[in-house]
Amino acid sequence: MPAPAELQALQLAFMQGLQQQPESAPVPLVEGHLPTSLRWHIYANAYQSRLLECLQEDFEQTWAYVGDDLFEQCCLGYLAQHPPHGWTLRTLGAGFPHYLEQVLDEHRQVAELAEFEWRLRAAFDAADAAPLTLTDIQQQPAESWPGMRFVPVPSADLHPQYFNTLAVWKALKAEQAPPPPGRQEQASLCLIWRDGERLSRYRSLESDEAAAVQDLFRRATFADLCLHLGERLGEEVAAFRAGCFLQLWLAEGLIGGYRQD
Repeated sequence: MPAPAELQALQLAFMQGLQQQPESAPVPLVEGHLPTSLRWHIYANAYQSRLLECLQEDFEQTWAYVGDDLFEQCCLGYLAQHPPHGWTLRTLGAGFPHYLEQVLDEHRQVAELAEFEWRLRAAFDAADAAPLTLTDIQQQPAESWPGMRFVPVPSADLHPQYFNTLAVWKALKAEQAPPPPGRQEQASLCLIWRDGERLSRYRSLESDEAAAVQDLFRRATFADLCLHLGERLGEEVAAFRAGCFLQLWLAEGLIGGYRQD
């Protein structure tokens, strides 16, 4: 049996061989029924194929959008620069959207679509949290409301989108032809979260709610949230609109708790 140092060197050489895909095995192999070069080729290809399958699962609609050949080319380039390092493949695609942004610079909508898919998957895998209910809030005295800071559930995320990414994703999901890419000067915000039924959800935000949601993510007090809405809409409707937004967020399972100043 190899000494610990020898075993570590053997494992490192084998791992580098899997990542670099040389023609022959990087370590000595025991003779078998098949030639050692063929056995190495089969194993190395199976390893690379599994990593490719993992990225295909994580970025299914991005794969459909760019097609088999370009997607595989991008995956292989990405894996060459970012081989897996952890014990799980869950984080394998974390840097893939950024990689696509670099190699497909003239087609930024592809990277944005991949980023949206990654964030949807991250929301599904996020930590559990029992969502706050309207009844929980109604039990608080009225004088405590101005200082309340509402906390989104751990799965909640905001994805800025410059392209018609939601329309493209929905069409691809329905196995329909996606619309042509359309870019806007100002990014719209897409709210992503996992609800109480453990379903990943998303929706695009109108400007007033987008501003309020950003205050929510910044842990602003309810008073500050109303103040900022008042600057946009006028003081006479700000509190009402803030209350409507809060009821909507509670109904959607977006709020995980609150802190009191």
